[in-house]
Amino acid sequence: MTNSFSKLMVAFALTTVFGLSSVFAAPSTDQLLPDTTKAYFAVPDLDELQQRFEKTQIHQLMTDPVIKPFADELKRQLQSRFDQTGIRLGINFEDLENLSAGEAASAVIAVEDEVQPHALALIVDVTGSLEDAQELVNRIGKELVEQGAVESSIEVAGQEVAKYTVTDEDDPEISYSAYYIIHKDHIISTDHTKVMADIMARFENPGDDNVAGLEAYQVAMQRCEDASEVAAQIRWFVEPFGYAKTVQAAAGVEPQGKNFQELLLGQGFGAIRGLGGWVVVAEGEKEFTHHTFVYAPRDTQGIEAQITLEDEAAANGTEKDERIAAKDSDQYRLAARMLDFPNTENQAPQSWIPSNVSTYTTMNWNLRDSFEYAKTLVNEYLDAEEGQDLFEEILEGIAHDVNGPQLDIRDELVGYLAGRVSIMTGFKEPVDIDTHQWLAAIDITDAPAVRKAVAKFMSAEPNKQEREFNGFTIYEVLNVEEEIDIELNLEFGDDSFGGEGFGGDEGFGGEDFGAPEEEAVGSQPLISQWAVTVSDSGHIIVASGADFIEDLLREKDANKLDDTDDYQRVEAALKSLGADSTSMRMFSRLDKKNEPNYKLLQQGKMHQSDTIAGKLLNRLMGSPEEEQNIEKLDVSKMPEFEKVAKYLGPSGTYVQTRDDGWFISGAVLKKN
Repeated sequence: MTNSFSKLMVAFALTTVFGLSSVFAAPSTDQLLPDTTKAYFAVPDLDELQQRFEKTQIHQLMTDPVIKPFADELKRQLQSRFDQTGIRLGINFEDLENLSAGEAASAVIAVEDEVQPHALALIVDVTGSLEDAQELVNRIGKELVEQGAVESSIEVAGQEVAKYTVTDEDDPEISYSAYYIIHKDHIISTDHTKVMADIMARFENPGDDNVAGLEAYQVAMQRCEDASEVAAQIRWFVEPFGYAKTVQAAAGVEPQGKNFQELLLGQGFGAIRGLGGWVVVAEGEKEFTHHTFVYAPRDTQGIEAQITLEDEAAANGTEKDERIAAKDSDQYRLAARMLDFPNTENQAPQSWIPSNVSTYTTMNWNLRDSFEYAKTLVNEYLDAEEGQDLFEEILEGIAHDVNGPQLDIRDELVGYLAGRVSIMTGFKEPVDIDTHQWLAAIDITDAPAVRKAVAKFMSAEPNKQEREFNGFTIYEVLNVEEEIDIELNLEFGDDSFGGEGFGGDEGFGGEDFGAPEEEAVGSQPLISQWAVTVSDSGHIIVASGADFIEDLLREKDANKLDDTDDYQRVEAALKSLGADSTSMRMFSRLDKKNEPNYKLLQQGKMHQSDTIAGKLLNRLMGSPEEEQNIEKLDVSKMPEFEKVAKYLGPSGTYVQTRDDGWFISGAVLKKN
């Protein structure tokens, strides 16, 4: 395994990133980039990151002689996939491996330019390695020309900047330019001349209109610093709505139907001003430690404006709905008030959570109030006319339609929700396409009442089957025929940052920069099979199947999750990271979590998987149904999963609600 691939795997494993103060005289990269930066990734020292990564079990996994042939094959396949989309700036980790580089950073930037309102930028400190840096820039230019780019030069701030114009092979009308210069001992590359000029000028005068000057960035970095005893190897920052808008513009895609970004902003979710984090690699028994802060301060101005608006409407004869009327005590406005996740001292797994789960997540959520606050979001989404309340009309229809369940959802169901949601996943042997299991449980205050409500609801379900178990009914729905369109937009997902795109096309939005338009995963059943019941323990249970529910309830007195060694190790690690009063806790066994998909891939059945993880992997690797799909993996090179599992330890994360947002922290531990 080469160092370059190890660095690439670091980028994939960590997925997002960062900003760092430079120890050199030059301004740090967060000072060199403008405050219109929507996503920022920085590594202070690539060599240090590599050295730390080599201490991890993940590195041991990738260099194990038994696994290396498959790892090399996977690298080749991923590289092939990336090559299909093209590389916007042409620089990746492999190019930087032989440089004695200091800080390196990439960014997605919004630009005031009607023609190209977006830009990518890469900055690398090459102090002491100028000859190697110049050789790298020359080589990249040569490779671009060999690929059909037209070479020229422009003058920026009195200096010559290399320009390479790349034309789309499929559409000669589409082209973009990449610019390169070594300036003040830094490689600077971007696809926008205004950004190049701006970065060059900031070496002399960084100003305060930069990333470092952003309030959300400052708060996030400070919270992460306060939580960490050591310096981060990676730091990152994203302004979520601005980022989504920028990559959408870069892709040249106009929203079809509803503009969900605008919808959410109009409903108050713009209170989330930004999020940023730190990643520490190889510290003690922690393979990776991460800290993130989501900055969402109180929307005082928006709340006051909403109160005024509602008062004016009331004065004009529109009756105020007191259930959702804006109040001075609100943190956010309209539907954003659904972001209500209170902290509690005890989020230990319930006594019936079995010891062998793959993952377990539990969270506190004010569901009853959130149900009401969803009204304005639903009405706007459904294009309700002024004075029309489609949300209530839907509820009335469910309650009174003679062909429906005739269920008063608000009073007969929602009113009994207690405010805790727990989700667990697992799988059944032998591994096959239906091997994945999942279960969600919602705490309730009155099991008999909710049992009646569920019975009413299911009475209108034509595809249900019923079975009795321990005195109560389990309803199972099989082979749902209705097609549900789902668009799996990955702008905020795991492949939004990473891979070859450290300064290239696949980073900060993947295919959003210059690649084909994002396709939908859907027009398929979202869930083809599910089951529901109400347990005596006081939970609505929804699961992947009735058998899974029965197995769970049958073994409720067996070994418990919180008694296991790996769970206790994770809990101890989270407590060392400040997990006391929390709103969410997550636990994962990376070996069990990945085993089903690994074996399905090994069996050549991954394309048949209907799980979200399966769909993501299929998208990355290319499905067999694609006309021009990449070559399939040589599964003969895949070792038995037991050879892989010994390197995959447990992980955990907690979320803590703060007055101005949410602090998230966790770690991946070494495998014992």
